[in-house]
Amino acid sequence: MAFNLSENELDLKSIGELSENPLLTRLNSIRAKGRLSFVTPTENQGDTQFLTFEHTTKAQERTRKRQQPIKLEPLPVLKVHQDHKMPDYIYEQNRNRLIASGVLKSPRSPEERTSTKSLVQFLEHREAVKKKKQTQRPSADSLSPSPAKLSRTSIGRRGLYEASSLTYPKYYFHDREEVIKANIGDPLQIAKIIRENEHIGFLYMISAVPRSSIEYDTYNLKVVNYENINKNDYYTISKKAVTHVYNNDIEFIEIDRWEQEYLYHRELTKIPIFSLFRKWKAFNVWKKNVRSKKISGCRKSLQKDLFIVNHYLRPALLKINELCYQLSFMGLCSIEKYHTYTLQEFKAAQVVRLGEVTERLEEFRNEAKDVVRKACRIALRAAGFIPDDCARESSEGRFKMPESGSFIELPTGDSEKMTYTEQASKRHHCMRLTCFIRLNDYLIENTMHVLTVNSASSLLNYLTDKLKRTPSADVIQKWITEEKPEVTDKKGAPVLEKQEEDESLVPMFLTELILTVESLLFQPSLEDILDGISGAINHFQNTVLSVPNLVPDSYFDAFTSPYINNKMEEKTCGFGPSLSAVFDDDKNFHTIIYQIKVYFLLLKPFLQYFKFLIN
Repeated sequence: MAFNLSENELDLKSIGELSENPLLTRLNSIRAKGRLSFVTPTENQGDTQFLTFEHTTKAQERTRKRQQPIKLEPLPVLKVHQDHKMPDYIYEQNRNRLIASGVLKSPRSPEERTSTKSLVQFLEHREAVKKKKQTQRPSADSLSPSPAKLSRTSIGRRGLYEASSLTYPKYYFHDREEVIKANIGDPLQIAKIIRENEHIGFLYMISAVPRSSIEYDTYNLKVVNYENINKNDYYTISKKAVTHVYNNDIEFIEIDRWEQEYLYHRELTKIPIFSLFRKWKAFNVWKKNVRSKKISGCRKSLQKDLFIVNHYLRPALLKINELCYQLSFMGLCSIEKYHTYTLQEFKAAQVVRLGEVTERLEEFRNEAKDVVRKACRIALRAAGFIPDDCARESSEGRFKMPESGSFIELPTGDSEKMTYTEQASKRHHCMRLTCFIRLNDYLIENTMHVLTVNSASSLLNYLTDKLKRTPSADVIQKWITEEKPEVTDKKGAPVLEKQEEDESLVPMFLTELILTVESLLFQPSLEDILDGISGAINHFQNTVLSVPNLVPDSYFDAFTSPYINNKMEEKTCGFGPSLSAVFDDDKNFHTIIYQIKVYFLLLKPFLQYFKFLIN
């Protein structure tokens, strides 16, 4: 098949309906410039004929399919993954998203694509025929560069604006009032109105919402009259530029650049870190406020309930702790090392020691009473009330703080002139001071309990150390059957093998073995020894129990039972903690006492041994 067409028949400019097609524009440029090549004719032009096919034949498809190697298909999941990673698939997905967002035009109809494709094939064939007709050209012409390829439409720079500006319809307004009534807020749409309605000139714009709103944005604008603008913050937009006036500062920017920055801004706000920023900020502010409120509430609660954080009561509390710590090293049991006691001597030594302890405990309690009452007086005066046990002279308004050592002026008042609110406040402060006194009672009671348990433990440890030197029951039983070897000295007198005396082998108690005609007795007996040890331990408990509590003491009646409105309040604080109940519930203390008694039960094997010798 041969084609013989003239230049006029192939003129693309005569096709008016396809002149706007970008592919045809590219072909027209190719036709205008021409692609020059150096071709050497091999035969006459009149004898040349071309056989061309508009499509691929089935025989050609079968031949190509046989020539291709067998392709091994991967797993279905892997095949889908590979297809999704192909550049064509990624490009198609990006193109669909741009079309859906309005950045690109929607594709043409199938009829338009078919007509365009056929026209392109025809033009390409015509170019091939034209190349065959070319004669030899200079080499300089053959080296002329080919036109640059058209790049596909992409987001960025001018391409972003050109793709978006085509999506808005044309608007025509007579004056500015019509633009204002249209209530248009899209910056691109406003810029297009300015371009298409040159008679308007320019427009005033302000922020559509105040700065405090969550919807505030630099590009969230609305068109207004001059009377409605904010003189300190407004915009003017014209055909060429946008001007922003803010506090006498003027910012000028070209309208193309302004539109481009708006498009960039719109795309950036779609990124999660920017789109979710307001929610994150609101959540963080809420979280900080809730945490701060909880911390503040806990701080107030601790300052209200904890006496250790009270500026006036903390020194007294620390002082009581120091006194209790020093007292805890004092022992109730007196045992002299390397000394052998009889039962009476041991009991007498404990009585003397406990007498000294009683005097020391009395001094300790008196000092603790003074410290606690002084702190209560200072705290009550700091609240604006005078303690009932203090003189009401103004000179007593000066008290010395134990912690800082400086004098502080404290307010004074008169209970006879107090209002009902002041009476309730004094009652509340006295109740808190009563709790403070009870807290010191618990500290002192704990010290007494530790003192008693430590003394009993020291007695048990001393007895256990002696028990390690005592022969076991099996050894004593062997003494009955085995005969002791005799050793003869120089004089020939039989003596037993001597052992060196060690101070650690000195016994703790001395008991007598009384042999009568009828029986063999220990003096003191086992029952007397157990009664004596139990009496000593009970004496320990009675000594520490002799220290009375501070709460029921009349020394603190000014705080436990104060005068309010010339009437003494009822004392409801009780008698304070019970140390005897603590001793009854302490299983460890009872275990120590039992182990002490078990030590003296070891005398029974010796008693049985001597009875066996008599029999």
